[in-house]
Amino acid sequence: MSGSVNDRIAFISGLDVALDHASPIATDNAIVACGSALCFVAGMDPLRKWDVINSTLLAQLATNKKFPGRPMNKMKEWHDSYRDVLVQLGWSMRSFKMTEMNDVNSYGSMDALLLQDSPSYLMGHENDLFKTMIEALKKPVNDRALNLLDAQSSYFNDAGFQVGVASNPEPGGNAMLKVGAYQFKSSDEISSAMFFDFGSSEVQLFTDNQVMILDNDIYDKVREAVRVKLGIQIVLTRGIVL
Repeated sequence: MSGSVNDRIAFISGLDVALDHASPIATDNAIVACGSALCFVAGMDPLRKWDVINSTLLAQLATNKKFPGRPMNKMKEWHDSYRDVLVQLGWSMRSFKMTEMNDVNSYGSMDALLLQDSPSYLMGHENDLFKTMIEALKKPVNDRALNLLDAQSSYFNDAGFQVGVASNPEPGGNAMLKVGAYQFKSSDEISSAMFFDFGSSEVQLFTDNQVMILDNDIYDKVREAVRVKLGIQIVLTRGIVL
């Protein structure tokens, strides 16, 4: 579904979102936004960076309102709804095709799986930045960011989150986000989705990745509506110190 600018703004205004109070913290390199951990290639335009953050944040909040707890049995519906909102905001992307991974326990932990999977969709310098972000989230200085990610992605024995690297390859050009989506269920409680130790737990995990492009011409016209919907002091983000 898409339409005129007025149709898109009406769609945004009509979204039902659940917002928690948390002041936004700017960062040059990486951020946790609700259930996503995103990092940004050096030199990315600050405006486009926040376009990526706010658009993906709104899509998550609206979808979480429809499907609280991101249960595994609503995985397709969650990702379809997430995409539907993003498309209305100007993102060009395909539907998510979440595919089950085999022998999940052989990776040892979720962060180890992320680092082995990331070269399949990230280029060398992007993957280096991604690795730096994952390692940085282990440091005490980023406890607030990790706690936010855990709170927004771990629900007893269900978990789901997104990770990605954003850039705008051409100066003044459209923002690009290479995103990996992960959803898993464990026989044991998941306290930290990104750093869950698989151990001997029975784990069922699904993933997909894709390249998304944000059309500046469209988003420039709906940016203010997104900001109004999110509010000024209730943007659910935490900066990551790399």
